[in-house]
Amino acid sequence: MTREEIKEIFGEVLFNVSVELGRKKVTIGEMLRWESGTIIRMNKTSGEPVDFLVNEKPLAYGEVMVLDEKFGIRISEILTKEQLVEKFKDGLYG
Repeated sequence: MTREEIKEIFGEVLFNVSVELGRKKVTIGEMLRWESGTIIRMNKTSGEPVDFLVNEKPLAYGEVMVLDEKFGIRISEILTKEQLVEKFKDGLYG
C-alpha cells in the first residue's frame, strides 16, 4: 500500500501525539515524600533526544525546538522494530 492509499483510507483518523522528556517508576512511598521543590531524576540525560509518542507509544526520537515562542519537535529518528522491542522490555511502555 502506498502512502497516498494509506492517506486516502486513514487520513482523517485522529491520534494523540505527545513528547516525553523522560520516565521513572516510583513507589507510593516516594511520591508521598514529594513536596514543592522536589527534584525527580528521570531516565534521560541532558541533551538526549526526547521520545515522540503516538497514542502513548514510542514512535521516534526528536529534538526540542522553539518556534515563534512555542515548543516544537524536530524528528531525528524513526524507531526500528528492534528499538521498539527494547523500549518495551523495561516495562515503562507496557
